[in-house]
Amino acid sequence: MALLGGTVLVAEPERNEAAEEAGPTLTEAQYDEVRQAVRARRRVKGAARTALLSGAITLAIGVLAAPFVAVWPSASGALIVLGVSAAGAVELVASQRMRRAEPSAARLLGANQLALLGVVALYCVIQMATFSPEEVRAAALSPEVQAQLSAVPEMARSINNAIMRLAPLVTYGFYSLVIGLSVCSQGGMALYYFTRRKHIQQFNRSTPEWIRRLFVEMKV
Repeated sequence: MALLGGTVLVAEPERNEAAEEAGPTLTEAQYDEVRQAVRARRRVKGAARTALLSGAITLAIGVLAAPFVAVWPSASGALIVLGVSAAGAVELVASQRMRRAEPSAARLLGANQLALLGVVALYCVIQMATFSPEEVRAAALSPEVQAQLSAVPEMARSINNAIMRLAPLVTYGFYSLVIGLSVCSQGGMALYYFTRRKHIQQFNRSTPEWIRRLFVEMKV
């Protein structure tokens, strides 16, 4: 307050521009809602991280296998490379849906794992169905080696018998093992993703829309 020429001047209170620019703050109750939402979202966020990592690894495997198909082209090889690459790409996209807690993400991720299982199993079945011991023998013994072995018939017969006996055992055993491991791996992942749906639903039911939007905008 000041006196100027008989006129009383009253100083206006200083404006806190920083506070005005900051806008309204959250209440303690709203902070508590955010904390509860973070806890409710843990399993959904964990599934999103799992899908992101799994998708990146799967896609990398498909991309790295592509040059081998280019060098040794085959329909079954192209099938597995395309199938694995597509599964990895779908999983990466679906991981973002899972992060946003979209109910369709769990179903998409689970179905994608089952599709990958089908591709792997089909590839293995094709390899076993088209397996030929004669081709294995031709690949293992060059014409020069076979010409040299013709001078020792007993050794040649022994080697041929070993190839004919062991090659089917190793081939069928290997691809059967791959199918079994894929059933455990992709089947387990599919079950994991399908069961995330209930956690997504619980999170969406218990969390206000503004908090869900906040998580999406902050990309957390």
